[in-house]
Amino acid sequence: MHGVLSTRVGYAGGTTPRPRYHAMGDHSESIEIVYDPAVLSYEDLIVEFWSAHRPTGPRPPAQYGSIIFYSTEQERLAAESSLRVVLEHHDSVHTRVEPLGAFYPAERYHQHYYAKRGLAGLCAITKVRAS
Repeated sequence: MHGVLSTRVGYAGGTTPRPRYHAMGDHSESIEIVYDPAVLSYEDLIVEFWSAHRPTGPRPPAQYGSIIFYSTEQERLAAESSLRVVLEHHDSVHTRVEPLGAFYPAERYHQHYYAKRGLAGLCAITKVRAS
């Protein structure tokens, strides 16, 4: 996607200190997206998230929670607004909007896991950061 500078997989949304893949506690797998806000907006990223995401069906386990994280009030408003639009078309969704706490990068072998194997990825939670 034009404007995305880098991505990395990690863990967010929990309280467990220093989570790791086999000991992530209450965190969910997530992806950090570093982007250029002069080229791509947070709202554009949210649109991309919903276009690649199935918000209905069985609630995923906590490890694979569907969460849009926000860091600012403007991001919170944009994420919540997008969720309201989705709810206009579905009775219920399992995606949540939550404030971002700490983000812990995943282990090296976990980075680009699906791409290394030529597989399509699952839905991920998103942490975005303007550079």
